[in-house]
Amino acid sequence: MKIIHLISGGDSGGAKTHVFTLLKALQQQINVQLVCLIDGPFYREATEIGINVVLLEQKNRLDFSVLKVLTDKIKDEKVDILHCHGARANLIAVVLKKKIKIPIITTVHSDYKLDFVHSFYKKIIFTGVNRFCLKRMDYYFPVTNIFKEMLGQQGFDRKKMFTIYNGIEIIDSIKEREVIIPVFGCVTTLRPIKGTHVLLEAVDLCVKKGYKPQVLIAGTGQGKYVQGLYDYVDDHRLQEFIKFKGFVSDMDDFYNQVDAVILPSFTESFPYALLEAGIRKKGVIASKAGGIVEMIKDKKTGMLFDVGEAEQLADLIIEFMETPSRCLEYGEVFREKIIESFSDKAMAESHINNYKIIG
Repeated sequence: MKIIHLISGGDSGGAKTHVFTLLKALQQQINVQLVCLIDGPFYREATEIGINVVLLEQKNRLDFSVLKVLTDKIKDEKVDILHCHGARANLIAVVLKKKIKIPIITTVHSDYKLDFVHSFYKKIIFTGVNRFCLKRMDYYFPVTNIFKEMLGQQGFDRKKMFTIYNGIEIIDSIKEREVIIPVFGCVTTLRPIKGTHVLLEAVDLCVKKGYKPQVLIAGTGQGKYVQGLYDYVDDHRLQEFIKFKGFVSDMDDFYNQVDAVILPSFTESFPYALLEAGIRKKGVIASKAGGIVEMIKDKKTGMLFDVGEAEQLADLIIEFMETPSRCLEYGEVFREKIIESFSDKAMAESHINNYKIIG
């Protein structure tokens, strides 16, 4: 069995981590190849980490010159399944569908209705195009049951859906910190739907109650929202408590500086930021957004708060500060759960089992 994974190659964040982790694990067991449509950091990094990847470059979304090359490749190499990631790959696959006559799968990494909210133009055009393409897929691999239910409610065929949770490579050697006064970390993209402003409001509430939380925020963003975050910190005199670290290339070093991770998102899939924290035994505080509720069991593997509720988040931060031992206690239980259910091997095995059913 040979599988081609098709992706634009402009991806970052969780989707990139998912594809890299999955392909590294899959290629140890089956014949699998990644095809990128953009020459950029994604393609180069995939090459550097040893993924079997080829580049079929598109000049733009509507450049279909790659169609014949990809069609010939699929036929000549006797590919059994085409597996797509993202809107651009979905479009290419749908155009090819009648020519290649093999099963086409797409991984549903996110709520497709929110994929282009950062751009009015793209939201109006590409959301509809992607929905059109999604409707014509043969099978779906949503990364959470919530996404599966969302698709089902919108008329997609539930019988064609197989939920496969994100998985992470298991780290055997980790540094455990003695937690006296916990340091909190947040790994995110600085966009409104990621809820960083809720975190700032919660920190402000903690300070007003006499606490001094230390929060490190790793991530970048653009525009008025980011400037608004900086202004909020200045206006509320939170410089002592909140540090924006910007883009962080050495995530091990970042996680080694913190004891717990906060994720205040309004929407999420099955976030790698929490898996990365949990595999390192970090405590987790997260909103009840998307697949987070399928990952974190409240008061067992972490602590959850209602989406957008800064006061609830502040109370949980204070609870960790007053009982710092809970950072490691929750972290240890969460790590065990990740090893059992959310590892790269578990993710790869689920894919292979479903490929056999589909193929």
